[in-house]
Amino acid sequence: MTKAPLATLFVCCVTCGAVAQSAPQSASASASSVDAHPQTQLLNAAGQPPTNLSGGGSQRETPNGPEESGFTIDQAVQVALQRNRDVVAARLDIQLAEYDRVAARLYPNPVISYQTGNLVLGRGNSGNDAPRHPGMFSQMVQTIGVSELIDIWNKRGYRTKAADEGIQYHRLLLEDVLREVTHAVRSAFADVLRERAQLDFTHEVAARYSDTVRLSRSRFEAGEISESELRKIELEGLKYQNGLVDAQLEYDLARQQLAALLALSSEAGLPATLTKPPVAPQTRTVAELTQQALRSRPDYLAVAQSRRLAQATVSAAHREVYPDLTLGVAYTHSSFLASGDNPNAWGLAASMPVPVFDRNQANIGRANVNLQSTENDGIRLELSIRHAVAEATRKLQRAEALLGIYTTGGMLDRAETSLRVAERSYKTGATSLLGLLEAQRTYLETRDDYLRAVNDEQQSAIDLEYAVGKKLQ
Repeated sequence: MTKAPLATLFVCCVTCGAVAQSAPQSASASASSVDAHPQTQLLNAAGQPPTNLSGGGSQRETPNGPEESGFTIDQAVQVALQRNRDVVAARLDIQLAEYDRVAARLYPNPVISYQTGNLVLGRGNSGNDAPRHPGMFSQMVQTIGVSELIDIWNKRGYRTKAADEGIQYHRLLLEDVLREVTHAVRSAFADVLRERAQLDFTHEVAARYSDTVRLSRSRFEAGEISESELRKIELEGLKYQNGLVDAQLEYDLARQQLAALLALSSEAGLPATLTKPPVAPQTRTVAELTQQALRSRPDYLAVAQSRRLAQATVSAAHREVYPDLTLGVAYTHSSFLASGDNPNAWGLAASMPVPVFDRNQANIGRANVNLQSTENDGIRLELSIRHAVAEATRKLQRAEALLGIYTTGGMLDRAETSLRVAERSYKTGATSLLGLLEAQRTYLETRDDYLRAVNDEQQSAIDLEYAVGKKLQ
């Protein structure tokens, strides 16, 4: 009974890993090919069997009994990374940066020039047996030349280096976009699980209180309670029914938010069953997590890369101050041989501007300011990372401590036991309506606090992964 589900789970994990490796290469293609049916959209993106996506799932044994396998948080992240428009835009920015490198590597085009002169106006030169009244074009001097700018200062190499640094910078920006999308999807996934747990709890409370209302009506008909007490119980039951409507609305809104992050047209495209991810206990210190964040967070690495890009831009701007050398060769054909011109001649030319006024001061100044700005951004981001990691770690530790109080401390069991005793006592007439309502209020508050603690632990773990920049093991 247990071997087949475990094999299925292993195949799903392997498939999910293969999708994770191929997601960056196939994001653009997946984003452009969207099927009509939303379930097929998830199947194409996540690469999972249809049973997992339809909500039917498979069964696997757990210590508490069989558990239904549904759509996992990692599958949701993979779907979002393939279809999210921000990811597609970041990939396009990398392509633009690659074209900047193409532009930086290009050599300047050669310049071809043509010039004609010695066009006669009026009477011609009377010396050297030249005709007195030549035609306008009879004594032309024509020159054809080719010139090329020579990069003797390696300006092209400096521009190329800056372009290469720009590509690396945009790749890190893409990694940061993936981190942002992953955090948004994981948070939305946790919200759906929270609202689903709240909805199930509200259904449970409404069903249990419906039994209390039916019992109270029977006791009223038997004359055991007054009509005012019955009306109070019925009124309390209406509150639970209103809470059920509100819980269903919040659950639907949470599913719509997750569907929007997965680029689905509606929440109907989401599987009915979502699998709750496990939360591994965190044993590392804040200092260790901070060091990991400074090593792995793509936004911090992008700031360091932007500093290298700014330094390369400064070097390229300083290199542009050096004057460019232009070399040329020209061929001249003269028809004014009477003046002693050679009929055909070659000429060489060299030119170089003198950097007296324009020494690229503006671009150098902007590049230096940009370099200072990147250094300031790095210091500011490092402080922000340290505070974010410390805060997320403290929140996770607090959530784990609170959750331990409810689970290992026995608060849930005591609240459940107290409510059952109050319900039995009310059925037998051993306790009043006030005692029943007090037990119900205590039970509701305890369960609500427990569900909040479960969600706080889940969300705190997600926030800590986001702050560290890497999935925690």
